[in-house]
Amino acid sequence: MNKPSVMMRASYLQLRKHLWIFLIIIAVNTLVSVIVSLSMGKGENTHVSIANIFTLLLVVVGTVLPGNFFKRMINLGATRKEYYVGILCVYSLLAAAFAVINIVWFQVEIGIIHLYEQTFNILEIFHWNQFGLVGMFIYQFGAYLLVLSLFTLLISGSRHVVGWVIWVFLIAAIPIFTSIAPLRAILTDGLLILLFNDSLLQGFGLTFVISCICLYGGWWFTKKRTLS
Repeated sequence: MNKPSVMMRASYLQLRKHLWIFLIIIAVNTLVSVIVSLSMGKGENTHVSIANIFTLLLVVVGTVLPGNFFKRMINLGATRKEYYVGILCVYSLLAAAFAVINIVWFQVEIGIIHLYEQTFNILEIFHWNQFGLVGMFIYQFGAYLLVLSLFTLLISGSRHVVGWVIWVFLIAAIPIFTSIAPLRAILTDGLLILLFNDSLLQGFGLTFVISCICLYGGWWFTKKRTLS
């Protein structure tokens, strides 16, 4: 078995219990939604898209793989480069897979589920559905890769002083930018450009470039990381 296959299998084993937890959550959420819909009547219940909930697993992936998985793979004989290239392959596959899942489920919602109840779907909220099937896939891929790369940067740098500075900056920036009106306007404009962009090229380009920067930062931290 070649090394990429080993990395894929090892990643799955590391994430398997989290996957089952999410499947259970989705099953419970679906059951509750059905019960509420039956009790409220047709078209009266609105809930978050099941596929969108499942996509939150990307946050877990971006946290778990740069965490304990690093030490495990190095102890098994992988180099830092092999480990990092491996998780980049996993990230790319998952970003593409979740993009496809959301697109397929969105079609199911439009054709069937919306006849009985309404849903909140990020493809509609962010207006990514205006770009067609291919455009939805491309924009989602960039956005999901951005999520994975950001958490990789934060977790990989959690034991380095530069990483602590990044953590402190983000923790401080959130309340500051949301509480001060001029900064809140800047934050809003930035999110609009990043996630609500009417240009597919600009939207994907920005998410992809920021992802590359975060991934490079994650690699810089990984090269300096110890096993302790």
